[in-house]
Amino acid sequence: MSEISTGAPDDANAPLPEPRWTLRWADGPVPDRRRLRPLVGHDGPVRTVATALVDGRPVAVSGSRDNTVRVWDLATGEQLHEPVTGRTDAVSSTTVEVLSVATAVADGRPVAFSLHGDDSVLVRDLATGRAAGEFVRLVESAVLDERRVLLTLGADGTLSVGDLLTGRRVAAFPSATGVAMLDGRRVVLTVDAVDVDRTVRVWDMATGEQLARSLSVARTVDLDGRVLAVTAPEPDPAAGTAADPAQGRLWDLATGEPVDASEAAAVLSEGADRPGATTLTVVRGRAVALGLDDEEPRFIGPLALARQNGALVRTRARETAVLDGRTVALTAGADGTLRLWDLTDDRPRVHGMRVIDAVDASGTAPTFPPGPEREADLWHRISGRGNGPSDRADAVLLTVEQDETVVVRDRATGKPVGPPLTGHTGKVWDVATIVVDGRLVAVTASADHTLRTWDLSHALTPEDGPSRPGHTAAVSAVTTAVLDGRPVVVTAGADHTLRVRDLSTGRQVTAPVTGLEGAVTAMVASEVDGRPVIVTAGCGDTLRLLDPVGADHLGEPVTTHHGRVLALAGATLAGRPVVVTAGSDRTAAIWDLATRRPVGEPLTGHTSRVTAVATAELAGRPVAVTGSWDKTVRLWDLGTGRQIGEPLTGHSDWVTSVATTLVDGRLVAISRSRDETVRRWDLATLRETGEPLTGHPDPNGPMVVTTGDARPVVAIGQGQAVRFRDLATGRELGSEYAPALPAAALAPAPGGRLVVAFGPEIAVLGPAAD
Repeated sequence: MSEISTGAPDDANAPLPEPRWTLRWADGPVPDRRRLRPLVGHDGPVRTVATALVDGRPVAVSGSRDNTVRVWDLATGEQLHEPVTGRTDAVSSTTVEVLSVATAVADGRPVAFSLHGDDSVLVRDLATGRAAGEFVRLVESAVLDERRVLLTLGADGTLSVGDLLTGRRVAAFPSATGVAMLDGRRVVLTVDAVDVDRTVRVWDMATGEQLARSLSVARTVDLDGRVLAVTAPEPDPAAGTAADPAQGRLWDLATGEPVDASEAAAVLSEGADRPGATTLTVVRGRAVALGLDDEEPRFIGPLALARQNGALVRTRARETAVLDGRTVALTAGADGTLRLWDLTDDRPRVHGMRVIDAVDASGTAPTFPPGPEREADLWHRISGRGNGPSDRADAVLLTVEQDETVVVRDRATGKPVGPPLTGHTGKVWDVATIVVDGRLVAVTASADHTLRTWDLSHALTPEDGPSRPGHTAAVSAVTTAVLDGRPVVVTAGADHTLRVRDLSTGRQVTAPVTGLEGAVTAMVASEVDGRPVIVTAGCGDTLRLLDPVGADHLGEPVTTHHGRVLALAGATLAGRPVVVTAGSDRTAAIWDLATRRPVGEPLTGHTSRVTAVATAELAGRPVAVTGSWDKTVRLWDLGTGRQIGEPLTGHSDWVTSVATTLVDGRLVAISRSRDETVRRWDLATLRETGEPLTGHPDPNGPMVVTTGDARPVVAIGQGQAVRFRDLATGRELGSEYAPALPAAALAPAPGGRLVVAFGPEIAVLGPAAD
């Protein structure tokens, strides 16, 4: 699909939050600085996207194979309103899919249109999220009991009768199949979709009275070219007798008239069976319609000419009509109120669309041009969409290429401007643009269930630096250390190596440590006897000590008896370097790195596996904070090995990460849970401080504490985004950092910097004020 967007005046757009962290360096391919935040929430491939302004704020509207339409605030990345779905089939209980979306401004209000698999086009008010109607097809205008009316057909097959002067619905006939004249009265024929007999019913359009009765067809026979139907007589409830097919009436299906009973014997004995008929509809003693298996009904007798004259409403209905030389369409609200939409424009774009008042007092009605209607004429006019996935803005043209990338091209020359937009892990289906705070922003929709946003005003420059050699497989753990007085970044990857880089330049400062067995899932830096040591844990129950300077392994692995080590944290206890381990055996433990022996007994109290650990100093004594699947956070005195106070409760699901920091001079623990919240705990009072930080649906992502503008900040990995929250206020800070792949590990670094590992790459971010 495609979307045409002309943007909006710069002063009408809400500003994007200013970035508070900037990229300092990265290994592997240079990260694309145009990449902004991803929009995550769909449960299926995102096939279509459009943009709009709502009360001055830029939004995106997306449609997905999960059958929902969602609205996103592009400034915050949050969803606005509840997701919208199309009609759900009463028989199959399946919801129709979303095919495309578009936006417009109608009567000064932004609206979204969505095209669904049942050909319905729904309208939503983007400011309120409420339904604003559904486009209906126009069947005809007519005079009904001296009142001018308009007949419309909804996607669900309901034929509505609307008063042209008031715009209000005066009657509705579900499952309509035809309209006709019968004895001078306009009638509606309906066939219930769930009726296995396909019974045709006839209704007086003006009064709503049902005119017909339906008879079951026992046999249909052909006698010398004359087709006749035999209907079963209705049982007599008073007599308690059942119907006898041999006593049924005989009907001529050419004239609709009953046949003399004397012919019945010959018909039943000599006629050839013609299967397929199910019911016969009779009005005032004449047959008018024949219900057929899996087919439209056949009109007979007095309605025989109705089919030839176009009585079938589905073949007559048109998406658009002409009123005073203007192309118009109709929507019906939930209460049936009709609204006329002016679709006339020199260019097929939505920004000029406006709603017309119902009709003027003269009762002027839309006309229906003869000839076949162009396929998808309504959606073409609403969306202005062409034949391929592309989007145009004032100066650039965006095209989706065969290699699943989006190319930014100069609109005048068609030549690429900069490298393609990459980062999605699936096919890109659609793209839209909007001007935000004077910057052109693109939104891409992908089969990877996400949308991504891009700042097209940013151009990659030589300042981004060259690619640096790094890991050849995914980085699974990262930490920082000091070697020879300079800060370094230490990473462990699935390529079974450990690498050390200068924090400032990204250059490798030592040879890689090779021969790591299995995946490293946790890692801390320490110092033993004046030598830097890296302690790692993997999928087993052992710890390994590595020399980052000599690129060697230090001694044999240390067996912990945890079953599996799930987390690590470093500390100093009585002047000696230790690590605190958290394990699947529901305990934590302290290990002396010099002797490689446990210090004291295991820390017991959790009732399920211990998944996270952090250390700090509280009132001059070393402490540890642990988080567990038992939904609690606990505080431990590392000197005594005892729990301090009661468990910290509040999470309603597993605790997956913990960290510690000072907030306004007080020691605070931060915990993240599978309940999608981040909570803050004052460790002096053992009470929660502030409201939970919500909106973090990826609980298995990494979480660490760093500083920004000298303020404590929690960095939260959220799929293909790293989000920042001010721990003092709980507010979100700046724009997200959007790596090309989900963030697998984070590590704080000196100077308020942050190390982000994603795929085989790492990036170092620093406060923007540096």
